Amino acid sequence: MNNFLQQEYKDEYLPFGEFLKEKNTFSYAELDQCTLQNLNLFILPNDEYFLSLLASLNKIIQSLPALKRIFTKPITRLQDVNNILPTESVRVINNQSVVHASLHSQLWGDITEEGLKPRKLLTIDRQEDYEIYENVAFVRLVRLLLDFVNKNTAHLKDVMYACRDLQVNLLDRTNHLNYFLAIGKLHISYARAQNEYAALYEQCLEKLFFISKTLHSKLNTPIYRICKKNKSKLTLKKTNIFRLHKDYRQVYALLKWFHKDKEEILFSPEYDDFDCLPYANYCSLLTVFAAGHFNFQFSSTKKLNFLKLNANAEYSGWKLNIKSLEKDGIYGLLLSVNKETTYRICLLFCRNEPLSAKQIQTFQKEYEAEEYRIASPLEQLDTNNVYISLFDIDSFRRIQQLLLRAMIYADTSHTLCPFCGHSLKQEDAVYSCPVCQTKISQWICDETNQPYYTTSIAKSSFLKRQKGELDKNKFLFHKYAESQMHYRNITNLTANGTPICPKCGKTHT
Repeated sequence: MNNFLQQEYKDEYLPFGEFLKEKNTFSYAELDQCTLQNLNLFILPNDEYFLSLLASLNKIIQSLPALKRIFTKPITRLQDVNNILPTESVRVINNQSVVHASLHSQLWGDITEEGLKPRKLLTIDRQEDYEIYENVAFVRLVRLLLDFVNKNTAHLKDVMYACRDLQVNLLDRTNHLNYFLAIGKLHISYARAQNEYAALYEQCLEKLFFISKTLHSKLNTPIYRICKKNKSKLTLKKTNIFRLHKDYRQVYALLKWFHKDKEEILFSPEYDDFDCLPYANYCSLLTVFAAGHFNFQFSSTKKLNFLKLNANAEYSGWKLNIKSLEKDGIYGLLLSVNKETTYRICLLFCRNEPLSAKQIQTFQKEYEAEEYRIASPLEQLDTNNVYISLFDIDSFRRIQQLLLRAMIYADTSHTLCPFCGHSLKQEDAVYSCPVCQTKISQWICDETNQPYYTTSIAKSSFLKRQKGELDKNKFLFHKYAESQMHYRNITNLTANGTPICPKCGKTHT
C-alpha cells in the first residue's frame, strides 16, 4: 500500500485503520521502516490545499451577506396554536372556543342569569414556525461551515506554529538526540514549512477568523436555536424557495458545493460523529514510535499486534508496557513504567465530545492507574487533555512527556537521568544531570501536604514572551512554552514558566 494517506478519505484518520487491517502485526523494526516509506504519522498540507482553501474561503465570504440576511429575517410559516388561557388574556375566540368551554366544566368560573362565565377559554394564537425544510437545511449548512472553519483553523495554527516557533537547533545539547531522527522520519520535507507560504498562511487564517466571527455572532438567533434541534435526515432537494429566493439560492449552491454535486445527498446533524477506532489506531502507532525514539528498546524481532497491543520495552532499568484498552466503545492505552515502583498512566482517546466522568470511572474501576488523561485531536485548554493530532509535529513529544513523568515517579532512587541515561547529582531534594541539564525537584504541596515532582532545564532562561498572537491565544502560547522547554516539563506551566502543582492546581514558591 503505497502512500495510502494521499488517497481521498472522508476522515483523515481512516487510513490508519485500513493500514492495520491490511497488516496489523509487525515488529518495531518493521514499523520504523514503514515510517520511512509509506506510513506518515505527520502530514503537512500540500500546495494545492492552500490554493483550494483560499478559493473556498472566498466563495464562503461572498455568500456571507445572504446568510446574515437569513439569520435576521428567515422565511417562516404561520402556524395556528391552540392555547387555554385565562379569560382576561384571551383576544381572539371562535366557535371552537365556545364548544370547548361547554365541554369542559372545570374551566367554568360561574353560572349566572346572564349565562356562563368561563374562567379560562380556548384561544388560537398564530406563531411563526421556523422549522421548515429550507431553514433546517440552512442550519445544517451553518454547522458544516463552522466545522470546516474549525478544522482548517486548527491545521493552519499548527503549520504557523511550526514555522514560527519550532526551531531545530542541532547544537542544542539540552534537546533529545533522537528528536532530530524522529523529525526526519515523520516528515523529511518538514523544513519546507519553515519558510514557504507564510504570507498565504496569514491570509487564509485572517479569512477563517472573519467567517468564524460572523457566524458565531448569529448563533443566538431563533432560526438557529430552533432548527439545530432537528435530528432528522434530509435529502437535498431544489425546492421553490431554493430556486426563487435570492438568499436561499446561495444556501442551496453552497450545500451542493460541499457535497461535490452528488445526485442524492443525505446529510445529518450528526455529520461529526466519527468512529474513534481509526484515531485510536493512529495513537497506538505514534505511541510505540515515540517510546522507541525516547531511548526505550523494543525487541527487533518480536511481532506487535497493533489492534490488540501489548508491547514491552526497556531502558537502563526502566521497564515499559503499552497495552490497548477497550470498554463500551471507548479506546485507550495503559502506559505502565516500572523501576523501583510502578507508575501507570491511562490514556483514553476522544474524537469529538469530551468523555464524561462516568465513562472515565468505568476505566478507573477496572485499571489501577495513577493518572487518567484524554488524548484528543482538538485544541482544548484542559489539564487532563493531551493534544495528539496528525497535523501537529509535536504530538509524539507530548507522549514522550507522559513517559518522562511516569519514569520519574517510578524511580525512587534518582541515580540515573531518565532523559539521557547519565548519572544524576543530588543536592538536597534536587537532582540534576550535568550532560542534558535536566533538573528534577521534589516538592510538598502546601495545600494537600502530598509530594510531587517538577522538572526544568538548568542554566537556561525561560522563553521570551512574543507579543501579538501568543498573548491573545493561550493555547498557542502553551505550545510555544512547552517547545522552549523541549517538552521537558512534567507539570503545566504558568505564563511566566512557573510549574503548577498537580495536586492543588496552584503555584508554590
